[in-house]
Parts: sequence; C-alpha cells; structure tokens
Amino acid sequence: MTTAVLYPHKTAGSLMSGIDEIPVVQLGSSLRDVEKMLEEHAKKFVAIDYIYVVDNQRHLKGVFSIKECFSHKKESKVEDIMQKSIIAAKPHTHQERVAIQALTHKIKQMPVAEESGVLLGVIQYDMIMRVLDQEAVENALRAGGISGKDAYDNLTNMTIFKSLKHRLPWLLIGLLGGLFTAKIVTGFEDTLEKNLILAAFIPLVVYMADAARTQMEAFIIRDLAMDPKLAFVKYIVRQLPIIVITGLVISILLALSSIVLYGNSGIGIVLGIALFVAIISSVLTGLIVPFFFSKLKFDPANASGPIGTIVQDILSVTIYFLVATTVL
Repeated sequence: MTTAVLYPHKTAGSLMSGIDEIPVVQLGSSLRDVEKMLEEHAKKFVAIDYIYVVDNQRHLKGVFSIKECFSHKKESKVEDIMQKSIIAAKPHTHQERVAIQALTHKIKQMPVAEESGVLLGVIQYDMIMRVLDQEAVENALRAGGISGKDAYDNLTNMTIFKSLKHRLPWLLIGLLGGLFTAKIVTGFEDTLEKNLILAAFIPLVVYMADAARTQMEAFIIRDLAMDPKLAFVKYIVRQLPIIVITGLVISILLALSSIVLYGNSGIGIVLGIALFVAIISSVLTGLIVPFFFSKLKFDPANASGPIGTIVQDILSVTIYFLVATTVL
C-alpha cells in the first residue's frame, strides 16, 4: 500500500509509488536472490527498471539496473555492482524541484527517502515527465500574471472581471513603463536632432539587453527551484565573466558593423559602449529581480518577467542616450 496519501499535494511524497510497489532487496543478497524475488513478486511492481538496495533498517544504500542481473554472475553480491552515490528526494520536497533534479542528473526514477535515509518509495519516469509538463505550463501562465490554482482555470468560462483581474495589472505596469521610457527619450531631443540615426538603433539596443536578461532570468529561476538556499553572491561572481565576455563580443561586432555600413565612427563607438553597458546592467534585471522576488516568498516566475522587462527597457534607453550625449 502506497504512503503517498500521507503527504501534501505537489510534494515528492504525494507522487511516489510506495516501497511495496518497487523491487527492493537487502544488502548481502546475490543476483540469484534478486531473480527469485522478481519471479515471485514482479506482478505487484509498477516498474522493474531499477532494483533498490537497503539495509536491515530500510536505509537506502544503493541502486542498480535490471540489466546488471544479466551482466554478472548469479553469485555476485548486490553491493558489488550497485551505484552507491544516489540522488534522492525528501518526501516534502516540492514536485518542481524534484522534476528538475531528475532532469539535471538524468535520472529516470527518483527515490524518495526520509532525512534518516529510510527509503519510502520511488517517483516513476512518467510521473516526472507529467510534473515537468505541468510546471512548464503553470510557469508560462504565471509569467502572464495568472498564478496559484487559477493557473488551470478554464479561461473560456471565466467571468470578465476575473479575466481582467488576472491580466490587466501587468499590462498597466507595462503601460506606465512605456510612458516613462518615452519621457526619457523626449528628454534627449537635442541629441536626436543632431544625430537622427540614433533613433534607428533604439530597438536593437533594447532588444539585445533584454535578450541577455531573459537568458539569465531563465537560469536563476531554474537554479532557485533546485536550490532555494542558493549562494547568490557566488552565483553572480560565476555569471559575471560570462556576461562581460558576451557583452564585449556583441558590442564590438555592432560597433564595427555600424562603422562599415554608415561610415560614422562616432555612432559606432556610441553603439558599442551603450550596448556593452546595457548588457552588463542586465545583471540587475536578470538575476537580482528574480532573487528579490524569491526572498519575498513570491514565485520568481510570476512577476520577474514583466517587471524585469520594464526595468531593463528603461535602463537600456537611459544608458543609450547618456552615452550618445557624452560621446557625440
């Protein structure tokens, strides 16, 4: 009988097949003992891809695949062929973190064990895939301002008021951000009048900086799901060299391309410097904004996308025109 009913919804414990539904053997067993166990109890197992090895207190000690039974002598002991380094989930771990761990470590089945190491059950491959799909859909909906259990509401049956409640706040924030960005542009009218070509490159600078932000945001949201106690300062230190090198390569290419196409070294220098600084500023919106939301106990996938985009657009436009005003 499965123990999954004892655990809250969307936790590892609620997803697992109980220990009576999976093949488990004791330390000291031989492969002949394993074959005999499978012959006698195979019908009650939900899957027999892996055999789990426990001690007398049912602590998880190792795992090996069913293929190993046919690759070694029948007298071989399970401890001689089992994998001793095991990735296991705790029963109250959230399902999204479990699924991401399984995907990251290329695990087809995720064992579930107590803090003491006692094996409770296993989350099967099809359940892991189902969770990944469910969480991907939920996160996509959350990025649009739809969260909680409402993420699975039938939108065609929602009332107008409820639909507006889900969508309008984020659009209003975007509207205010756009108005503020336009105000920034009008503040540099003199610079634009002297160098009208600058207007043509605004979308490019804004897009490239936001693309860099989106990449970093996706990584940190994933990594926060896997490790809620993420060492943020060390994380930034690891990411910063990558961001700097990426910014340099793209900025130099843009500067050289614009000089060749337009024959204006001043514009090329402005574009190169502005894009480089804008990409570096994406550290703020791509890493700090999601981390900030996670510390406030909000799902970072919920609002960091819309908020990060608005902040990044404002930063990119401001940087672009400040550099242009200074250089030209």
